[in-house]
Amino acid sequence: MPSGFLTPDSDAVVRQRRQLEARAAGRPLVGLSWRSRNAAYGQPKSLALTDLLPLLRRDVFWVDVQYGDTAEERAAVIAAGGPEIRRDPDIDPLQDLDAAAAQVAALDLVITSSNTAAHLAGALGVPTWLLLPAPGYGLLWYWFLDRSDSPFYPTLRCFRQSRPGNWADAVAAVAEALDAWRAGRADG
Repeated sequence: MPSGFLTPDSDAVVRQRRQLEARAAGRPLVGLSWRSRNAAYGQPKSLALTDLLPLLRRDVFWVDVQYGDTAEERAAVIAAGGPEIRRDPDIDPLQDLDAAAAQVAALDLVITSSNTAAHLAGALGVPTWLLLPAPGYGLLWYWFLDRSDSPFYPTLRCFRQSRPGNWADAVAAVAEALDAWRAGRADG
């Protein structure tokens, strides 16, 4: 189990991990969150789930850790030839933070935009890759433009847009990193 400054219920983490592994067929468990609902600042730091299709075609077991209803977005990914993204209907991060924390702690990696999932995964000590808007649009994350990590969350790695509104380059960088991460796991 990861070690961060937030500690989930260990029994719940074990249960979540077993449930996910039973479906994953040996693939790594990767959580995914892609939008912020912040009325004032959410738009520039959110992606459409279909923007992540180049990443989603990697052979991992995708787990939806996005808060809110995502059924239409997940259906659009499947319609576009993408994979199923597993959503546990019993976990609602807006209603049960303990269950959400256990689910996130059970994962091998979380890939997220700048939202609550980034902070939850980082606080739990789960390896977290953060998709960020171009410099100046990332709110708190813009303080450290000279680095790709976070002094707040040692397991967090930042991937920034090169231009406002263009997620393609950041998504491509995450896809490349995911390929390397998977290769490293296979070698280890």
